[in-house]
Amino acid sequence: MVFGGAAPSKDFNPVRDLPAMKGKVVLVTGSSSSGIGLAILQHLLRLGAKVYMAAPDDEKVKEALERVEKEGREPGLGEVIWWELDLSDPRGAKSSAEKFLEKETRLDILINNAAQITDLGNPKFNADGVQYNMAINYLGPFVFTQTLLPLLESTAASGDDVRIVNVGSDGHKDVRFLDYGSKEAWNHKFRWTMLPTLERYKYSKLAVHLWTNNLTKRLTVDNSKVMVLLAHPGAILSDGAIRSLKTLPVPRFWIWLMGTMMFPQEMGAYTAVFAACAPRDNPEISHGAYIFPPNIAHHQARAALDEEKQSQLFLYTEELLKSIGLGQ
Repeated sequence: MVFGGAAPSKDFNPVRDLPAMKGKVVLVTGSSSSGIGLAILQHLLRLGAKVYMAAPDDEKVKEALERVEKEGREPGLGEVIWWELDLSDPRGAKSSAEKFLEKETRLDILINNAAQITDLGNPKFNADGVQYNMAINYLGPFVFTQTLLPLLESTAASGDDVRIVNVGSDGHKDVRFLDYGSKEAWNHKFRWTMLPTLERYKYSKLAVHLWTNNLTKRLTVDNSKVMVLLAHPGAILSDGAIRSLKTLPVPRFWIWLMGTMMFPQEMGAYTAVFAACAPRDNPEISHGAYIFPPNIAHHQARAALDEEKQSQLFLYTEELLKSIGLGQ
């Protein structure tokens, strides 16, 4: 997305600088579009991993699979498999994860990359009355991850390096509306801001940071061997960012201007792939680390570290899921 001026490393080459991922099973959400998710998937395939393209069943899947073959999986020649996942409905997210538990006996890396970057100024709601920015960017990934956690834990228990990487955004630091304790708060429109669509996106990304930090602590308490990390792509001119810019007055100007300051999608995948694959003895890699361009551990905003806000989000999430029959 368009937040954070940090530049990805031009010297970083995932195939050269990261260990081979042969034998590893990876799930990447939101990887059928032509954005950062697809680039993450491509890097992992070139490292030799078996990668599931977790995405809704739409025309983008075929296009993405064709692009993967056209642009190549060399040198690692990893395997790509489409896996149906619609994060807008938490029931669908849970069902998709449960089916995955039946199919695979291991899961080494889960990368929660999928996100609605722009609602084009017209926020929509899922069947439970939750605005899509929160349903797709936070609630769906929360349910998907929680359901897959036993498989991640069992894989880690065998001694393998297992990780959850959530793609955040440096835009989380700009959020001023900090209430996450009700559906009304989740559906806040940010009408009185200059760019309401962007504000809704940033609000959902702060939720991702709060959730990730809370999950990190909960797994630590449980003596889990699963490592959790956050990754910020950097200043990337993705297709989603372009769609967002098209909602502004004089869109061609803004797209041109951002293009002079931002970087290609392929480089936007670097932090997530680094977080997923860099050895644990790398000084930048640790449980709960926020990986920032150019692949360095970075500090988060104070709001993201607020344990009361983390708890508020977690408790209301549990309350909401229980109300729709998905409670623990």
